[in-house]
Amino acid sequence: MHSLNRKIGAGVFWNLASTFLTRGASTLFLLFLARILAPDAFGLIAMATVVFELANAFVNSGLGAALIRSKNVSNTDLNTIFLANLGLSVVAYAIIFASAPYIALFYSQTELVALVQVTGLIVFINAAKIVPTVVLSRKMDFKTQMKANTTAAVVSGVLAVTTAYQGWGVWSLVVQMLSQAAISTVILGIGGNWRPSWQFSKESFARLFAFGRNLLAESLLQVAFQNSYILVIGRFFSAELTGLYFFAKKISNLISKQLTGAVQQATFPGLATLQDDNAALKYKYRQIMQLMIFLIAPVMMLLAALAVPLISFLFDQQWQEATLFLQLLCIVGMIFPIHALNINLLNVKGRSDLVLRVGLIKKTVNLSLLFLAIPYGVLGIVASQVIAAFLALIPNTYFSVKLVGYSLREQINDVIKPISAAILSGTSAWLLVQLLTTHQIVTVLLSGLLGVGVYLATSVVIRAEGFVMLWERLSKRLPRAK
Repeated sequence: MHSLNRKIGAGVFWNLASTFLTRGASTLFLLFLARILAPDAFGLIAMATVVFELANAFVNSGLGAALIRSKNVSNTDLNTIFLANLGLSVVAYAIIFASAPYIALFYSQTELVALVQVTGLIVFINAAKIVPTVVLSRKMDFKTQMKANTTAAVVSGVLAVTTAYQGWGVWSLVVQMLSQAAISTVILGIGGNWRPSWQFSKESFARLFAFGRNLLAESLLQVAFQNSYILVIGRFFSAELTGLYFFAKKISNLISKQLTGAVQQATFPGLATLQDDNAALKYKYRQIMQLMIFLIAPVMMLLAALAVPLISFLFDQQWQEATLFLQLLCIVGMIFPIHALNINLLNVKGRSDLVLRVGLIKKTVNLSLLFLAIPYGVLGIVASQVIAAFLALIPNTYFSVKLVGYSLREQINDVIKPISAAILSGTSAWLLVQLLTTHQIVTVLLSGLLGVGVYLATSVVIRAEGFVMLWERLSKRLPRAK
């Protein structure tokens, strides 16, 4: 267990480093691009993104996760999945290319024909990336992945900003997406020290797809569901409003989903080795849950509290309407780790069938709320996401108690203290924002410092589990006075 803890700890460290560096660079370039481009450019790219995200889910087919959780993987398995992914990418791109005119007609945006057809090329690049990533993940080598992702984010960001300044408009965002995928794929291929060969096994494909097929169905449903908000806003409202929503969602996801994803990717291979030990698995998931909420909850609440002065300082008037969207999405982001870790648990246990079942239940409820919210505008649609996020806790945790005994009540007990402290922290910062009349950046700094102070002080007083865990580990590393 100690060796596993070390491997998981190192994996989490490098994945978090990758997240902070990659997302830090992405955020910086996003800020530059938002100052150059109008919201409708982001709206158009959001509409195009829906298509290739569905294609990427189809190409992956859950086969990457199947390889990672397999106890033994042969070179035949790796080559089989590599070739299968390439074959699926050809099918996916053919569908994308042919459907582009109909997508443009759906949104009433003629520019989308070329955008969709060019952006769709990313499915070939991502198909080639899956197996090298699996090879590195099974080795728990997240340092190489960090280098690949960070380098790709920086170089692609520079290219995007350069082309945006030269007047490329929305195509600068296409340049960023394609170059980022291509650069990371090349570096991962070199770092993984694995070379494909023409070796395909029907037995390998059938065995791995038996697990991956449910994840494929769930991934397609999940991507379709996540992008249903873009589809609805883009269809019933303007490209500008679509861009404002897409921008707010992207900012909120930079913290919550990316940080959670980094931890999940780093811990999944290690936790998969505990799949037959329910007690150890539950213990590890409780620790991860407590730490994730302790770190993410205050960031999301402070982002919501400081959204008004922050967006006013960084962007011009055309972006101000995104503020309220961002604040509401921060609430969704705060509890996202709870959802993600419960689904991760089902995957570790090899129950991809339950992942699909839970996904169907959640999406039925969420889509019902989405369509009911359309008459209330984009703000009503975003509010429906908040309601859906809380309702989804019920199906998401239903099978966790059956598989490892980790009930919804226990999970609430594990997160209630840091969430309460984060709400108090965010409220304190928001009140100070209302009182201050200084420059926006001064307001952000002072209110942010107050919020952090309140959060840490409250965590000490109520002994929030994540804080206690971090403090105990830090105390062991500090030199003791003689």
